[in-house]
Amino acid sequence: DFAIVEDQWRDIPVNYFVEHEYEQYAKDIYPNTPEMIEFFSNKLGYDYPWDKFHQVVVRDYVSGAMENTGAVIYGDFIQGDDRFLIDNSGEDIVAHELFHHWFGDLVTTESWANLPLNESFATYGEYLWNEFKYGRDEADYKLNNDLKAYLNEARIKKEKLIRYDYESEMEMFDTHSYQKGGRVLHMLRKEVGDEAFFKSLEVYLKENEYQAAEIDHLRLAFEKVSGKDLHWFFNQWFLSAGHPELSISHEFIDSTKTLSIEITQEQEGENIPSAYRLPIDIEIVKA
Repeated sequence: DFAIVEDQWRDIPVNYFVEHEYEQYAKDIYPNTPEMIEFFSNKLGYDYPWDKFHQVVVRDYVSGAMENTGAVIYGDFIQGDDRFLIDNSGEDIVAHELFHHWFGDLVTTESWANLPLNESFATYGEYLWNEFKYGRDEADYKLNNDLKAYLNEARIKKEKLIRYDYESEMEMFDTHSYQKGGRVLHMLRKEVGDEAFFKSLEVYLKENEYQAAEIDHLRLAFEKVSGKDLHWFFNQWFLSAGHPELSISHEFIDSTKTLSIEITQEQEGENIPSAYRLPIDIEIVKA
């Protein structure tokens, strides 16, 4: 028994389903939804591909939210009045589930092993929305929180993003597939540049629409657009485990006015590269 508040994006219905006592807050429970659909459609060069986008709150739900095509389900934790929503906005979750409608619904992973093609992208969709709507500082702040979440889990385990040796598919739903994967996509964006990054996503979506994909489909789209051999990036960040652990020392020799900087990679472990290929900027500041 829902209250249904109607909205739309272009000529597509966008309805908000809430319990009756929250009807007046429905558009704040699912904030900025039509604007998000417009933003992602333009950013990806691929208009929202479905005939509706409804959002529904349910109780006793086994998960946080689920990107059912055209009708996303949320647990009742997202629902509240205006005072509750000040400190408990579900905006990032709305962006996450909406971005899945391209990465997860339009193009879906061909196996659990390739789950980051769904979840890393949905997590990065949160970053893209925050960057657009609230500025890069806000987006970077939340991206840094993603880093903290991954590093916390990395103290217990270090896994490949694309992994075929899980015992249960639920093992794939961790901060590797979500938070680390989102940050890896951010690094890929910095590696190829914004123009090539978003054009590559458009190519990936159009070449694989309504089909299942694996990680090499993404790599091929990026190589097609950028003209670069990106095996090294995908092997290092998607098909290997761990992350760089750097030791940095420096010495200034006054007599020759020379600054010596030594950077050593100290990471070790199974499936972890002994040496990462890293872009590193060094800033020298004279007081």
